[in-house]
Amino acid sequence: MANEVTDGKAVARELAARLPGWTVWYGEHTGRFWATPKGAAKADPRLAEGETPEELEAAVRGLVAGPQAPVAPAPQEPQVNQHVNQAPMAPEQYRHPVGARN
Repeated sequence: MANEVTDGKAVARELAARLPGWTVWYGEHTGRFWATPKGAAKADPRLAEGETPEELEAAVRGLVAGPQAPVAPAPQEPQVNQHVNQAPMAPEQYRHPVGARN
């Protein structure tokens, strides 16, 4: 366990060198890597977390890149009117508004 914590802290120091502007640490109790922007204010509550150093680095890069543009939904096939092949209605079948006079 002590070696795991020592190794985790050493890896966190290496990550901190690759992620300037971020405070990086290894959680002894969680066994995970964490990072937050240096000098982060309450208005910038970003926190990155990863099980591996690679996951943490990817999470930080994703936060730095900002939110992705929304993906446009796939185009749908045009709706087919199911009533196209029906015979037209007779005039007496049309509905008239309430109070309408013939």
